[in-house]
Amino acid sequence: MIDKDFTPVEKKATLGLSAIFSLRMLGLFLVLPVLSIYAHDFPGATSFLVGLAIGAYGLTQAFFQIPYGLLSDKIGRIPILLFSTIIFVFGSLLAAYASLQENIYLLIAGRFLQGMGAVSSVVIALIADLTREEIRTRAMATIGASIGMAFAFGMVLGPWIAAHFGLAGVFGFTAILALISIPYIIWGLPKPKVIVHHEDAEFTGSYLGTVLKDKNLLKMDFGMFVLHMGLTAVFTSAPLILKQFMDVGDLWKVYLVMFLVGLTLMVPSTIIAEKKGLIKEVKIVAILILIFSFGLFMEFENQFVPAIIAIIVYFTGFMMLEPIMPSLMSRYAKPQVKGTASGVFNTAQFLGAFVGGAAAGYLLQYGHKAVFIFLGIITFLWLITVLTLEMPVSVKEKRIKK
Repeated sequence: MIDKDFTPVEKKATLGLSAIFSLRMLGLFLVLPVLSIYAHDFPGATSFLVGLAIGAYGLTQAFFQIPYGLLSDKIGRIPILLFSTIIFVFGSLLAAYASLQENIYLLIAGRFLQGMGAVSSVVIALIADLTREEIRTRAMATIGASIGMAFAFGMVLGPWIAAHFGLAGVFGFTAILALISIPYIIWGLPKPKVIVHHEDAEFTGSYLGTVLKDKNLLKMDFGMFVLHMGLTAVFTSAPLILKQFMDVGDLWKVYLVMFLVGLTLMVPSTIIAEKKGLIKEVKIVAILILIFSFGLFMEFENQFVPAIIAIIVYFTGFMMLEPIMPSLMSRYAKPQVKGTASGVFNTAQFLGAFVGGAAAGYLLQYGHKAVFIFLGIITFLWLITVLTLEMPVSVKEKRIKK
């Protein structure tokens, strides 16, 4: 919610960029719950190729987000934002055409092209240009909340659109969402008077060594990698499990319950983590929930109700972790390197999405259990790193005051 502390320009910029970013992410999230089901029916499609199609956008997203941000410092935010959106539209249209032709290789190419439309670093840079430092965190939080809503709508709308219009319809709708934002990018967004590189919000190459030498930041990067690797891996495998018991058009009901339960538990867990200074404890509990869900998947992959419970349990753990991970990362980073630390952190997230899809696709040839054994092992390694994590001073001080 935008409060009265925002100037009219800041309010317009925050709401506009939130809408642009959320529409882009909605397009990506729409595909996540259904791509595995449809792509497996393409001629010549293997589990690995399907997994690659699911995670492909993460690789190019990771590769292009920092260069786009740096390039926007030189030639302007709006041109790069417009260019990346057009690339995303072409990628979505190519993926839609590939779906009509049932060509798995064209689909992978389309997904790689979608990832080349990386926009996060440019959006962050532009919001930094258009907001004062004292309200910038709230502006970023507004964008983060809009992404959360996009995720929820994507999980529910994706199966419904796919059931009525096929996978091509999902990608076509994705292209339309991006096209809608183009006129607003050109004529609606406020234009910054001066483009300045903001070290607290943008990647700075000279600080990369400092960030990579910080063991706590590296542990956070590994955690974000594992969290989003798990997300794409689960949605490479779980929709195929659910398909045994229900039509694609009914999957939205499962995902709606999944999101509502996750959201219900996310709010109090975030309050406990932030207000009570118990971030580490909440992280440990949430990671244990993830591991437990993988065990449920392995044990009950052929049983309807337990399989639904497994995905609800998984998403609960995911939702508990998603909001506190960026918050904790920002506390480890010193003010001047926050932008660089965030860039590395987000790159780890996108790489995790790519590896999760590819690894799950490869392991599916050995059965669903192989996917969840792999996820359980990697997530357990993450748990060990969290147990050895040194908490930021601010969090320790909160504990002392309590």
